[in-house]
Amino acid sequence: MSSSPFADHDAGSPLERTLHTVNSALVFWFFAFLITGPKNSHATTALLALSLVTLPATVRVAPRVWAHAAPWLIGLGAYCSYQIAYRLIDGGLEARIDPPARYLGAIPILFYLARYGFNIKALWAGMAVGSLIGGVAGAQEVWIEGAQRAGAGIHPIAYGSILALLSMILLYGATIFRETTWRIFLSAAFAVGLTGVLLSGTRGLYAALAVCMAFIGYRALRQAGVSSRAVWLTAAFSLILTIAVASQIPAVNERLQETQREYAEIYEGNLDTSIGHRLQMWHAGLFIISERPLFGLGPDVTKRQTATQAFMEEHQYGPWVLRIYDHLHNLYINEAATFGLIGLTALAGLLFGALKGTFGPTRTMINLTIMIILLEGLTETILNHHRLMMTFMILVTVLRARLATETIGARNLTLSGQASPSAFDGAEGRIPGDSRPHP
Repeated sequence: MSSSPFADHDAGSPLERTLHTVNSALVFWFFAFLITGPKNSHATTALLALSLVTLPATVRVAPRVWAHAAPWLIGLGAYCSYQIAYRLIDGGLEARIDPPARYLGAIPILFYLARYGFNIKALWAGMAVGSLIGGVAGAQEVWIEGAQRAGAGIHPIAYGSILALLSMILLYGATIFRETTWRIFLSAAFAVGLTGVLLSGTRGLYAALAVCMAFIGYRALRQAGVSSRAVWLTAAFSLILTIAVASQIPAVNERLQETQREYAEIYEGNLDTSIGHRLQMWHAGLFIISERPLFGLGPDVTKRQTATQAFMEEHQYGPWVLRIYDHLHNLYINEAATFGLIGLTALAGLLFGALKGTFGPTRTMINLTIMIILLEGLTETILNHHRLMMTFMILVTVLRARLATETIGARNLTLSGQASPSAFDGAEGRIPGDSRPHP
């Protein structure tokens, strides 16, 4: 007889145990080959197919899953629906709706994973392997092949952003696992991934990395019982040490020197630099927002150039700047100029929905992801990169699915008078070595 759909899958039916194992392998596969695999992962395709095949069984538990994952499902649905409707009405990019339509596939995947589950260690192992593969591939590009910036076959900014996301979560994982083997494994993967981030030369990530590491360090020290004063002193010392070490890496040092040169040229009135181009694009983007505040101008780059031609000439900007870039190098300005303030609100709802209703380590992992997006988004339009956006969508989806499974399963066992099989033992965020941990 089949067990409760939210019970431990070791005690489930043969089908449930098989799907649990398959799901674990697919989750591992997705994160392990985030950078070096195809743009559209076969792992997500397989998960979507399984979610549709098992839909009749999943529907029975949908109300309970919805009760715990509603903020994310609503945010995801609203964001994707607005994007699809806008593109169809606007007609730009030949009404291409593939990216947002593809993201909607995360909804049935969440219900499916909440119903049949997966081993959370597959997620940790997949992220660690993905960080190792990506970091080594980038290091080979720069140190052996002589490339100026690491990218491992994809855009250096997307490459650096994905590795930053993985490495920061792995650093956090190294502070919450109790097993020494896992701590060493995750720490090594963090170090290799961070090396790849620095070799990517993505300057917009430096502040995000500093904030995330300070956040992780603060949480770890506070949970260890260290006083606030000692925590802040340690954080300041660690930050200074990290900056000193990172600045000795040739790729980082070169980018810092380049930044200083660009600021000097901008001060002298020369905007024909990377930062100067950004200043021109941001100003043009703000002009577009002032003209079309609610719905923006659409994703068509040609319309953007035509609408800002007189403005660019008036301010003696280079109109070619808007031709060589298909975005405005600022997440907030680009979203509002392209899809209007309504579109920016939809994006804010997506990020809020990802975090709303979460707790424990799941909340911390999503927090780290959002911090990287928001801080890097000040100088990059990072969510334009499909691979990075898909990483965010799937990561939040699997974490919310796991959280829903555990929360409902624990409540069922509590109501039946059994002990709740909490994934944590002792302090918040501690993962016991003999359990199947939920992050």
